[in-house]
Amino acid sequence: MKHLIDSKYVRLAVVIVLGGLAGFLFTAFHLAPPQDRSITITAHKYAYDPPVLQVNRGDRIHLHLVAQDVTHGFYLEGYNLEAKMRPENDTFWVRHPSQGGDFEEVDEVSFVASRPGKFRYRCSITCGYMHPFMQGELIVRPNHLFSTSVGLSMGLLLGMLLVFRPSSQGVKK
Repeated sequence: MKHLIDSKYVRLAVVIVLGGLAGFLFTAFHLAPPQDRSITITAHKYAYDPPVLQVNRGDRIHLHLVAQDVTHGFYLEGYNLEAKMRPENDTFWVRHPSQGGDFEEVDEVSFVASRPGKFRYRCSITCGYMHPFMQGELIVRPNHLFSTSVGLSMGLLLGMLLVFRPSSQGVKK
């Protein structure tokens, strides 16, 4: 009897692992090809519009930053990008803090979304009393963790159905 229970759990574990692997492979083979994306982010007291950006890993992002009311900053965590913009100008100033150097005036800033995950962007110049709450989010897909967890969940469900199904061995007619 103990050997039967052990083999049930082994089969369950194998089905769970195969389900997780299937979810991961499904995502890996269904990736969208990289694209050029032009995005305008408008800063105003005390928000960014749009507040959430969703892109795919490998996309080249072309940002154009616009300030509507006062001078605002823009710092994108994880990509080491800092900018400042004034309402009266169509251009803005950018620098990469880790590389040192001063701000340079540009029409747009481009970078490749090479790191998957969620990255916060926030105002880096004090613009008023609600300044600490002025933030947005860059989401770089694919999220392998999600698809793998869905595959593991489906594997667990399938494994439980197979292992704990009612047996017809003890039923007499």
